[in-house]
Amino acid sequence: MRDPGVSCQLEFFAAADLEPSSPATKPGPASPGRLSFPVIHERINTGPDRGKTASKSKPQSTSDALREQTLTTRAVMLLVGLGLEAIAPRVTVRWNRRMRTAAGRAYYEAFRIELNPGLLTLPGVDGNAEVDRTLRHELAHLIAHHRAGGRRIEPHGDEWRRACADLGIPGEARCHTLPFQSRRLTKKLIYGCPACGSEIHRVRRFRVAVACYDCCRRENGGRYDDRFRLKLRRAPQA
Repeated sequence: MRDPGVSCQLEFFAAADLEPSSPATKPGPASPGRLSFPVIHERINTGPDRGKTASKSKPQSTSDALREQTLTTRAVMLLVGLGLEAIAPRVTVRWNRRMRTAAGRAYYEAFRIELNPGLLTLPGVDGNAEVDRTLRHELAHLIAHHRAGGRRIEPHGDEWRRACADLGIPGEARCHTLPFQSRRLTKKLIYGCPACGSEIHRVRRFRVAVACYDCCRRENGGRYDDRFRLKLRRAPQA
């Protein structure tokens, strides 16, 4: 349960180790390296602190910048080919070297696509073809969101599948099975509820106020209540 604030939805394309939470919808033909698994949704801060982490990243190389321009141009041409000239100038494509198991992400508000540069170095995988397919997968999210006109839609629902077909990837699966090497991080931080004593183990600190969901639901109708704000405790010694 988070403190209400300004935020936007971040769509993660792919997590190979997910377990389906519900029966999959009618699947299309399988595509290389992809399975129809649920998608991860995460909330990201869009307040004054947004962008501080990105500023710590390594300087971008000239080759990366040129490749981003090429990919952005490709996305623009795909949009123009679908008669979406009005939104084509808004789209941008960027590499994100912090991605681990995700192949790409689509940011609706910024109309931006981020791709994992590891797509180009996976063993036994045609990197250029996988970059192109991932670009179209993520672009389909932006197109579906635009066509919905602000109406709430399922991330991989009919609107997204229709956009995939328009972009030349009919039957596209929701998630990939590409051989990215996952990273196991130790959850050294422990947050506890001052009321019920429940604990949450974390790798990183919460950047926004977070309260115990069970207590908020029981005592405040499921709305954020600062009485139950999680407090940081020391991690146990190894």
